Amino acid sequence: MFSEEASSVLRMGLEDGIMTNILRLMERFSRYCVWLCGFLLVATSVLIAVEVILRKFFAVSMGGADEISSYVLAILCTWSLGFALFHKAHVRIDILYIKLPPKARAFLDCLSLALFLVYMTILSYFGYLVLETSIIRDSTANTPLQTPMWIPQSLWLFGLVSFTLIIVAILAGTVYYLLKGDLATARKLGGSSSIEAEKDL
Repeated sequence: MFSEEASSVLRMGLEDGIMTNILRLMERFSRYCVWLCGFLLVATSVLIAVEVILRKFFAVSMGGADEISSYVLAILCTWSLGFALFHKAHVRIDILYIKLPPKARAFLDCLSLALFLVYMTILSYFGYLVLETSIIRDSTANTPLQTPMWIPQSLWLFGLVSFTLIIVAILAGTVYYLLKGDLATARKLGGSSSIEAEKDL
C-alpha cells in the first residue's frame, strides 16, 4: 500500500486549474495502466502454470508461452513506470538530501526530474528507431509463433513515451508550484518520500 503523502497532492484542496487537472488526468491514466499490468501479469502466470503442467504430466507443449511471457514482462515494465513515479516507488538515495534546506531540495528535485526526462527522451527515441526498423524490414520473431515484432515493440514503446509524458507533467507541476511559492506541494509532487511516509508503507 502506498503512503498517503505520496498521492495526497492530487487530492488536496488545491484550486482547480489546468495544471492540477493535467496531473490528475495523468495519475488516473497511470493507474489504469498499472491495473491492466496486474491483469496481464496474472494471465501470464496462469499461462506459464498451464504450460508447466502440460509438459510435466502430458509431455506436450502449447508452444510460445515463454515468448509471450517475455513480451508481457517487457511491456509491464514500461507501462508501470508512471504509476511508480507518481507514488514514489522508485529508489532514491536521500542521505544528504534530507539534510538540505527546502529550496536546495526543490532544486535537486527539479534537476533529477529533468535528467530523468533527458534519459527517457533518448530511450524513447531509440525505441522508436527499433520499431521503425522492424516495420520497414517486416521483422518477425525467430520462434515457432513468428510474431511480427512491431506488435510487442509498439506496446513497449507506448509505455516509454507515456512515461516520458508523465515526467514532463510532474516536472511542470513541480516548477509551477515552486513559482507560486508553494514549496510543500512541490515537494510532495516531485520530491522523495519523507521518513513518516515511508513508515506507512
